[in-house]
Amino acid sequence: MSGPAPAPAREASEDEDAQAWARDLPWRERLRRSEVAGELWVGLGLLLAYAAVGFAALVRFQDGLGSLDVHPEWIDPRISLGPSWAHPFGVITVAGVDELSALFQATPWDLAIVGSVLAAGLSLGFLLGGVAGLEDEGIVDLLVTSWSDLIAGVPPFVLVTILFLGVEPFLAPAHRLPAFVIGYVAVLWPYYARPVRARARVVREAAFVEAARAAGASRGLLLRRHVLGNSLAPALAQIPVDVGNLFFLLSAFPFLACFGASASTERGVSVYSTGPYGLVTPLPSLPFPEWGYLLARGACSGWAVQWSANSWWMYAFPAVVIVLFGFAVALTCDGVQKMLARHSGI
Repeated sequence: MSGPAPAPAREASEDEDAQAWARDLPWRERLRRSEVAGELWVGLGLLLAYAAVGFAALVRFQDGLGSLDVHPEWIDPRISLGPSWAHPFGVITVAGVDELSALFQATPWDLAIVGSVLAAGLSLGFLLGGVAGLEDEGIVDLLVTSWSDLIAGVPPFVLVTILFLGVEPFLAPAHRLPAFVIGYVAVLWPYYARPVRARARVVREAAFVEAARAAGASRGLLLRRHVLGNSLAPALAQIPVDVGNLFFLLSAFPFLACFGASASTERGVSVYSTGPYGLVTPLPSLPFPEWGYLLARGACSGWAVQWSANSWWMYAFPAVVIVLFGFAVALTCDGVQKMLARHSGI
């Protein structure tokens, strides 16, 4: 009867040795051995590259970061200045700017816009969703559920568009971009809070949370140590979608103004006459170094909208920059999400 007893002890000892060996590995080696290391490293590497370019642009342009170097002689729909040694990415003629320089100058602005919207929206939705999921009833749960139900099923960029169109006539140019970010955050946070709330309601029933509650852990400690960390996955899945929505909206405003627009120069100064839809933009001035704006201007001039042109570089390079950034965000979020799933006990 006592014969089989040593086997479990031997298996337990082997498991402990394997765990101790894994703990002794450097964190880089442990991450490399993880099955999610590849996509996470690629995503982080691309994001760090964007951050390095943004920092270089801050150093290069400094006080002139918001002013593009416009050449009025290029603003002519009849000319086509494609990629060359002088202009590796070509020229966006409707804006009169060198495309490579403009995209480089726009990088810190777009990183700031995306970072501000996502950081504020994710933080607010994550915290309120966690609190609402931990409690059965309360003012926070009522706020999250009521506001989420009110806007459920409507894409955030539609609500932001309606909100911004309502307040834009009353805003000074310098206040448009901050108001746009605040409005986007106000609309965005429930899209994070609702799935986090649902996940937190599952986490709070887990055995380790019940054990912590029985040991006398406060609500704040339960929220900080157990609930929030195990409820992050739904929020990570939403981030790449919101990045795409944000750039879609930043491109849509100036693109609508292309229809029926005309560009010319008067006394060496560029004159741009908008189409019947007008030009509503969250940007403080035009032309402005921002990826979405450059994509819309490039599509307006390079794609066969008005002048039957086929200047592919005007819209291709801004599109590649935006898509590659979204790809980096998606890879990073997916890698972090899989790592959390591997270490979650739920």
